[in-house]
Amino acid sequence: MNDFKIIPTVDSSISCANVSVETQPHVDIHSSAEYVVNDIDCIVSQMIAPDTSIDEALTVMRLSNRKSSLYVGTDTKLLGVVSGFTLVSRVVLMTANRKGVARADLTVSDVMSQAYKMPALRKNNVHRACIGDIKKTMESLGEAHIQVVDENNKICGVISSTDISRVLDEPVYINATAHSFKDYFDVMQKHEELI
Repeated sequence: MNDFKIIPTVDSSISCANVSVETQPHVDIHSSAEYVVNDIDCIVSQMIAPDTSIDEALTVMRLSNRKSSLYVGTDTKLLGVVSGFTLVSRVVLMTANRKGVARADLTVSDVMSQAYKMPALRKNNVHRACIGDIKKTMESLGEAHIQVVDENNKICGVISSTDISRVLDEPVYINATAHSFKDYFDVMQKHEELI
């Protein structure tokens, strides 16, 4: 027989809430860029496999309340980043059409921003920058994701334009940019869009 007892309750209408709410610092475009850096340790714990289907990734995003980005990788290696916007955009259909497969056959590795192609910023430069500097850099590069690397060129974080947009509560406009002759050729001769 256990010796647990029932604890008496009180009328909740007589209680008052004196809960101290920690206020978040006001973050704006002039705030430190550190507010929008996703630390690599957090990224590794949230990674999904590269062979995850588009629909599975959307389910993961919905169930985990992640509205911006999913990190794609294996073990401790970051392979890429895919945004929620990309998963529901025409990029998915354009990629399926280009590969000649059904949408259901695509995986996140087909539509992700590949880590090895992402530009990188030095961690010490990010510490001295404000969110506006990062936003302008991303817009000028036409890149939705940027890596942050330490002095040994080891990745220590990722910055996503969707996270900047969420923090600032305003859109960040990233225009796709041709980075190779093949990109130019595909647009000019094959009338394909950059994705």
